[in-house]
Amino acid sequence: MATLNFRQKQFNQALTQFYAKPVAKVSLELFFSIITVIVFALFAIRPTLITMSDLIKEIDDKKALDNKLKQKIAELSTVQSIYLSNQDRWPVLDKAIPLTPQFDQAVLMIEKMASDHNLLIMSMNAKEVPPEPVKDVDFSQKSRTSRSISVGVIGDYASIRAFAEDLRNSQRMFVVESIVFSVTDQQGSKQLRAMFNVNIEYFGPTQ
Repeated sequence: MATLNFRQKQFNQALTQFYAKPVAKVSLELFFSIITVIVFALFAIRPTLITMSDLIKEIDDKKALDNKLKQKIAELSTVQSIYLSNQDRWPVLDKAIPLTPQFDQAVLMIEKMASDHNLLIMSMNAKEVPPEPVKDVDFSQKSRTSRSISVGVIGDYASIRAFAEDLRNSQRMFVVESIVFSVTDQQGSKQLRAMFNVNIEYFGPTQ
């Protein structure tokens, strides 16, 4: 035990003598100075590192946005070329699916087609007649829509079939959803009746 105390005492004396030397003092002061510089440097550089990280993220976001814009420009260029190549056909499309309902005109067309095939119109009903807009709406705010109308006719099968073909091939777009046939006895004479459910297509304001 005495020997251990003696050695501890010698170690403490040697350590005291070492730190009493100028070189040891300078080394210790230099060590603490370096630690202090490093600590302050970290605090000073941290905002710069954060700023650099934000700038790198912003650059990446702008690159992604630039790629999307390039893709949109390419798509617009394709659409423009398609538009120019089909420019002469737009009037036909306007007649097929007009930008306003033009419901009355569509009804008159159906009546004329039935008359051309000597069909007797027994009924014509629409659940809703869309109003014509007071002022035109921008095309980008419109979408394709339709209103249904039921048309009941009397005539022979060949005439009814020809009427259906005219509806299908009309310049104004009519979609025949269904045809229901029935036979009635009218004063001892058989009559063939057909009930058409027709959709009248047009572009209307997006709901």
